[in-house]
Amino acid sequence: MTSSPVTSQSNNANKAVIKVAKDALPACCPPKDEEHWNQHPRVYLPLKTGEADCPYCGNHFELEND
Repeated sequence: MTSSPVTSQSNNANKAVIKVAKDALPACCPPKDEEHWNQHPRVYLPLKTGEADCPYCGNHFELEND
């Protein structure tokens, strides 16, 4: 079984919490492998602090720990 470099989970506000593996950087929203890849303009998110929110849809991206 292989793990996906980008995984998402729903939270209470219907926004996704998306875990991003270091080898899947740079992080973008919508993620390239998502079904709704064209829901809004693609934006690349800096994860220097380990997390970032998409300015369009509010999805929360977190860098996975090693």
